[in-house]
Amino acid sequence: MLEKLKPALYSTLIIFSFFFIPSLFEEGAVWFSFIVLFYAAAGNFLFGIPVSLISDLLTRKLDKGRFLAAAGIHIFFGAVTIIFIDGLAFFAVVCAALFFLLDEWEKGRRRGNKQIRGLALKGGVVLAFVAVVIIGMMGHEELTEVETNTIYLIPEGFEGPFVVYYNVPDQPPLKQEGEFSVVPINIEKLPPLEGTGMEKYGLYQTSTEASYGTVTDRFYYVNDSGNRTEVDQYCIHPGFGGAYSNDGSEEIQYSTFQVTSSQCGEDFYLGGKDRYDTQIREIDKYWSGW
Repeated sequence: MLEKLKPALYSTLIIFSFFFIPSLFEEGAVWFSFIVLFYAAAGNFLFGIPVSLISDLLTRKLDKGRFLAAAGIHIFFGAVTIIFIDGLAFFAVVCAALFFLLDEWEKGRRRGNKQIRGLALKGGVVLAFVAVVIIGMMGHEELTEVETNTIYLIPEGFEGPFVVYYNVPDQPPLKQEGEFSVVPINIEKLPPLEGTGMEKYGLYQTSTEASYGTVTDRFYYVNDSGNRTEVDQYCIHPGFGGAYSNDGSEEIQYSTFQVTSSQCGEDFYLGGKDRYDTQIREIDKYWSGW
């Protein structure tokens, strides 16, 4: 087992360096490379080494086909992690292949130079195999992709923040329009902000649980006759979301947004408006009870 520590360490350091060196030239990005270091080390030492030992056990009696069989075992176990870590499984497959190649290089080095001839060619075959597996995983991800599919109906002319609370007991479930859930926003007044000119906000509460995944939401202004006008994406600022639980009850999730019809643009889309941020903080305090 001790001989597996080197490839695990080398693989971890190579992956870390791949992210760390570019991060030196990008402000605030260095911390991410250390997160990568942690996960790469955990994967290589806690998962990669046992997989490599299993591979050695299963392929020890093979001769010509041993290299490809062992490569397949490593990559297979890397790909299987898609069940547990979803999109990060791409990273696991690359780590598994790198660990395997470094382990083979170490084995060859211990046996003499003759044993490592052709490793570069075999490595190319492994990389091609990795590419095929990743393409297959991308296809799987696309087929199993979950989308948010929510339509928000906002009263025509309203500008400001609106909040949607999910999984709220005794509230109605969301109605469906085909594959989309419909959230009809109501305009309310927040008691703590009464008289400040900031009391109006949008609200909807539902017993339906929040949906997560690829964002495919649509936003519409709706008039008294029910006619809809689609809101441009640059007139919407997607805010933060969260969850809370009162007295050990079931968790309530929430999502916040800001909408404008007079200040649409990239600045609003990315940063919203300070006034609306203040309102959202007060809304959060009011409904979460803190």
